Parts: sequence; structure tokens; C-alpha cells
Amino acid sequence: MIRSNLRNHSSPLARAMGQIGDGWMLLTLSASLNGVTRFEEMLSQLGVARNILSDRLRRLVEIGLLEKRPISPNSKRHEYIPTERAKPLVEPLRLLHAWGERECPVEKDS
Repeated sequence: MIRSNLRNHSSPLARAMGQIGDGWMLLTLSASLNGVTRFEEMLSQLGVARNILSDRLRRLVEIGLLEKRPISPNSKRHEYIPTERAKPLVEPLRLLHAWGERECPVEKDS
């Protein structure tokens, strides 16, 4: 859940987390920045519920990080393209991914 009270916080990090700090928001944005732009592809790759993905895509479009475009002129299907505002997040997300690989191993079942 995005915490709206962070959007006006004095810390720039808190304000950023207020917009995109939700885990599914970050994963959805990361997928799009890595070339996964269609809903069904994201659904399959992320393993997220359809309603959650739909909500996160809508919110990412609303805050200007993704642009929703029809796949073809008369298509009802869309793709979600990262905007110029989103592109600077490639490197921080890559670093967070690398940190997760190093510091957060997959937990084994007991």
C-alpha cells in the first residue's frame, strides 16, 4: 500500500517511497523498464494477481512513470511504456536487484 502521508514528507526518499514504495509497484515498473510491456507478459513474469497488476499499472500511469498505448491502432489491448520520468530509475532498481541477490537468499522450506 502506498502511504499518502509520505508524499509531503521533508525527506526526498520518503516522498519517492510515497509514490513507488509498494513492492508490486517497484516490480511492475522494473519489468516495464526491462522490456516487458504487455499485461499478460507481466502477469506471467511477476506471478501477481490480475487485480493487483491492473491497479499498479493504473497508478504508474497516473503518476507519469508509464504510458498506456494501444498495441495497434484499433486494438483494445495495450502496452505500458516507461516514460522519460521513469528511465532514471533503471540504475537504482538494478542496484537493488543486485543487493537482493547478494543479501537476500531464497529461504529453504523447513
